[in-house]
This record gives sequence, structure tokens and C-alpha cells, in this order.
Amino acid sequence: MPRYLELIRSGAKTVEGRIRVGKWADVVPGDLFRFFSNEQPPPPAGPAAANPPPTVEPALCVATSVRQYDSFRAMLEGEGLQACLPGCGGVEEGVEVYRGIPGYREREGSDGVVAVGVRVLAGEEARGALEAVQRVG
Repeated sequence: MPRYLELIRSGAKTVEGRIRVGKWADVVPGDLFRFFSNEQPPPPAGPAAANPPPTVEPALCVATSVRQYDSFRAMLEGEGLQACLPGCGGVEEGVEVYRGIPGYREREGSDGVVAVGVRVLAGEEARGALEAVQRVG
């Protein structure tokens, strides 16, 4: 979702919530993530509509913290609504945002939720992290 990617890139969204399966079940602080969106942001209105919509650049992040929860509600209450979903109107709305992601409603109860604190890497720090990952292979 381009909106949440932009919020991560800007530093406003500092916690990424996911179902606790696969790589998300094994995340530890210090892990690197590249967040990207396959969706295009909505096109501008008015005269700017003639120009193609901008693409949202990926965000390279490092995990700063990892906490496990039994539900999205517990995660939003424990991590803070604005850290997880900046601009969201309330916890109930936030729970529905997460449950609206395909498969999340069904898997929340069985697999649980992980909240990963994220910090965006930029400039030399990002280049150094990418080089380190490439050396390890």
C-alpha cells in the first residue's frame, strides 16, 4: 500500500505489524527489510493528471524491536496506534485496517501478530548495510 510505504519512508510509521508466520516469525532486532509497493499511488487531479503518477521508492529499514501479540488490538494498544497506523482514527478502525489485508482476519487468532519496530536507513548507512548483505550473500 503506497500510503503506508510513504509513512514508513517519512519516519511517521515506526512499527510494522504482520501475521507471525514465515520470516516474520523469526525477525530479530538488526534484521534488514526492503519495503516496496506493487501498487501505484492514486493519480493527481486537475492539470497534473496529464503527467504519469509518481512511483513510491522502496524503503530500506532495520528492525529496532520485535514484540509478539495475540491480536491486532493488543498490538495497537501495546505499541501505540499512531506508531502503527499514523492518522488512524481509533483502535477499532486500526484493527479493521489490518483485518482488511487478505488472509489476516483468518490467521490473526491462529498465528498471532508480530510488531516490528523499524528505522529507515538512508545515504551512507543504507549503502553500507546493502554492501554488508551482499558480502554475506
